[in-house]
Amino acid sequence: MTKAVSHTSWLEERRRYICATDITRLLGLAPAGWGGPYRVWLDKTTPVEDNDELLGDLGYWGHRLEPMIAERYAEVSDDDDVHVGRFADDYVTPWPAWGFDHCAATPDYYIHSNQSVDKRHPSEYALLECKNVSAWATGWGPSGSPADGNVPAHYVAQVRWQLGCVDARGGSLHTGMPAVIAALIGGNDWRWYTVEPDEDWFLESAELADRWYADHVEADNPPPPDQRSDIVVGAPCRGGLILTADDELESVLDARAASKNLLKVELKHVRRLDTVLIDAMGADFDQINRRDGTVAVTYRAGKDGTRRLVAKV
Repeated sequence: MTKAVSHTSWLEERRRYICATDITRLLGLAPAGWGGPYRVWLDKTTPVEDNDELLGDLGYWGHRLEPMIAERYAEVSDDDDVHVGRFADDYVTPWPAWGFDHCAATPDYYIHSNQSVDKRHPSEYALLECKNVSAWATGWGPSGSPADGNVPAHYVAQVRWQLGCVDARGGSLHTGMPAVIAALIGGNDWRWYTVEPDEDWFLESAELADRWYADHVEADNPPPPDQRSDIVVGAPCRGGLILTADDELESVLDARAASKNLLKVELKHVRRLDTVLIDAMGADFDQINRRDGTVAVTYRAGKDGTRRLVAKV
């Protein structure tokens, strides 16, 4: 079986594809700090050497802790024959999606048994995605739950993208589940969640990604920045000059003021709705589910004993 390429070559290869993190930026699902389409364009057009130092502490420790986060899944499994393997150790990554020019995935691990893995396609195993999560992160439900409604949407989208790229359309032969997200929250709270594939979502997203790559990366046509994290202008200001708004900037300022006023009205309305939800739960309930069983709202006590409302809608 082909061994993984070097780390630098692997990063260079990723520039040719829209990968799991990229698709969340293109679809507007990623946190604001991850940037948007402009950040994707920048990553695909900037030499790898310029991007190697951008991990930060959370990324560094996430990388270092990944093997332990993954191995914990094998330890807690009811089946003694469950093992985890690093995806890049057995397959040259990124793994390109069949039928698309610029869609690929770089999964973290896969779940397997003691049976030989030498001649099997990765879709025959359950993918395992590892996350090192801040203690202040929200949106994480009970361990062992389906990821939908219990894991932040951008992480679920990442894993569904990976499943689509490796062509996993059914359950694993060994585990009966296509993918698992394993998360270490705050350094001592380990949880796991199941993710089902969504072929229709993947095909639609992959078609969008292929068109976007051709229109912006191959055509060297950067999209306009739409997130603060897309632009790094440096601090302190070098010139200290005053920019007088032209007609375009005046329109932007007017639009911002109008949006801010609208946001204030909407926020007040949301707070009124939250009050109704809290009143409905009272002292006896700490969660509201939709009729289809998905988690809509939780109202649980934190370490300080104070209940906090977390709405997933």
